[in-house]
Amino acid sequence: MKLKFCGFRTLEDVAKVRDLNIDAIGFIHYPKSKRYVDVPTIKQFTDIIPKHIEKVVVVVNPNFDTISNLIESTSLTAIQLHGSESIEFIQQIKRLFPHIKLIKALPASDKDALSNAIEYYRTDIDLFIIDTPSESYGGTGKVYNWEILQGLTGIEFLIAGGIDLENINKIEQLELAHSGYDIASGIESEDVKDINKMKDIILKVKEKKYDAT
Repeated sequence: MKLKFCGFRTLEDVAKVRDLNIDAIGFIHYPKSKRYVDVPTIKQFTDIIPKHIEKVVVVVNPNFDTISNLIESTSLTAIQLHGSESIEFIQQIKRLFPHIKLIKALPASDKDALSNAIEYYRTDIDLFIIDTPSESYGGTGKVYNWEILQGLTGIEFLIAGGIDLENINKIEQLELAHSGYDIASGIESEDVKDINKMKDIILKVKEKKYDAT
């Protein structure tokens, strides 16, 4: 199971995960998000993250100049598209920046809409994130009905939206073919990344030391 911890805003919080057993760390470059960070700050963060951790920058309906600036100015290794980006736009990124991993977030609105969106993006996306539907493009801290994901196979996808240790336990009771979890609010206490919450989730997901009941 993969773990992506997301929404880091301070060097202090970033430093907490440098030695943790996670697969990816995420930074939000969307001005309307409370977790927004600018390009110089993202550069500062990505420069201190070990190479084995994927460095993901989350954007919403960006223009190509924004993508280019992020890639050229920081040490990011992946772009997470969280809006209604066209397949042509995504293919342009892939063509000019083939070394960058492309992640697409999709809302779990209903099963048919989700399936159609996956088919639209499937060929050009490396990893999907299935999140709670929201006009603010995620970041709600709210869950959705995970049963919508039953039968979803043939792609790599992370579950997002209000994920914490309790909800991971609930999800693991379902027969889902997910690849892991994308977590922001579930690893925070009073808007600060909580090292104990992060370690508890890692123990559960990576090291299986928690009883899934």
